[in-house]
Amino acid sequence: MSESLESESDGPKKNRTRGLLIVSPPRTGSLESFERADGRKYYRARVRLGDGTRARVDVPAKYSTPAGGKSGKERAELYAMAVQEREDETGELLAKKREQEAKKLRQSDPRHGETLKLWSERWCKARRARGLRSVDTDGHRLTAHVLPRLGARPMRDITRVEIEEFVSALDERVRAADKPISWKTAAHVWGLVTRMFADASGAKQRDLRVRDDNPALGVHGPDRGARKAKVYLWPSEFLDLVSCDDVPLEWRRAFAVTTYLYARAGEVNALTWDDVDLERRVVHIHSAVDRDTGKTHSTKTSVARRVPIEPMLVPTLQAMHDEANGKGRVLAIDATDRKLSRQLQRCLTLAKVKRRELFITDETRRAITFHDLRATGITWCAVRGDDPLKIKQRAGHSTFSTTEVYIREAENLREGFGAVFPPLPPSLLAQSLGQDEHLHCLFSGEMVEALGIEPRSENVSLTPLRT
Repeated sequence: MSESLESESDGPKKNRTRGLLIVSPPRTGSLESFERADGRKYYRARVRLGDGTRARVDVPAKYSTPAGGKSGKERAELYAMAVQEREDETGELLAKKREQEAKKLRQSDPRHGETLKLWSERWCKARRARGLRSVDTDGHRLTAHVLPRLGARPMRDITRVEIEEFVSALDERVRAADKPISWKTAAHVWGLVTRMFADASGAKQRDLRVRDDNPALGVHGPDRGARKAKVYLWPSEFLDLVSCDDVPLEWRRAFAVTTYLYARAGEVNALTWDDVDLERRVVHIHSAVDRDTGKTHSTKTSVARRVPIEPMLVPTLQAMHDEANGKGRVLAIDATDRKLSRQLQRCLTLAKVKRRELFITDETRRAITFHDLRATGITWCAVRGDDPLKIKQRAGHSTFSTTEVYIREAENLREGFGAVFPPLPPSLLAQSLGQDEHLHCLFSGEMVEALGIEPRSENVSLTPLRT
């Protein structure tokens, strides 16, 4: 059967007479008669499609010649009726029509045959225009893991089989003995690929839609490995750290504020004194500093939150506020998380905090990072028995399942854990321990004398907070 999918715009009509709906009779198809140059007649069936347009289908010669007591035209009319009935049941002519229209559109599109590499550049540009902060990180993952394998392939032509093979290649790289990647890296790369193909088929920005399907849909991602245990400080270890005179005061304050507010490094870095209400003892966390660009943006979950200041942190914050005259940033920790983590580990060593677990990185454990000060504060909240929903809100978790991890850990460790959020040492209160008058403003004379506060002469320096 040969057919011509030329369409007519006359759609199905519904007639109304004096308010009554008259339903059109069943479609039977119609017949058009033509004559060839040699005088022979031939016919075409006009078939109504599901979208209201018509398609013309050539009637084969064997169905348009007299036979069985019927004329050639009568037989052609029966053929037209059969084609119309089949189209009503299957819609195959409409599907072919749409396929041809899509093909013409693709051929007229200047991006026809656009590679994944070129498409990803447009995709990243669109995401950056939307203010998404993961664009730079995603770009590194694309360059390192996706483009070497799929970058040269036309985005429209990539198949499900190729996606499955890509996942297998990620699994092999995780297991590789030479320069392997972590299973978590593989998971991040897979998340990037699934987002790309989801947008390639259904992005809100229409010019990014270059596919009719999503070949990654339903494909199982890379294998997951063991989750490394969370790391946090015991209260006694924390006190050793913030009380150690060999650790510069600025760093001890940074460790104390971050732990007692259980905020992310970027969030603490963005805090200004305008965000700290010492009278009502509340800190407003609403922004974060990007560790790569240094620009200020919304928090990780794009939700601002107010965190009550732990009572034991108030004197230290008050002293810092007075020194800064209530202006500028609360802390100066402009550095990448990796630099901050190395600094924390060096300071723990100076404070003689030697628990081996804090410095080991292997398949199931990792050394403590600056971010684990936040984990320390959240774990302490759970050990103290704070309301789980309050912990979730104050920590800025997007899902309760994240908060549950800390609650389960606390249930196992509550006995013998020690007093959480302990009183901070008076040595955090002044830039110089010789400023006894400043200490007396915050503590009674008896307490200062009982704590044995003495001026400090030496000045041990580490990497400055601002880098």
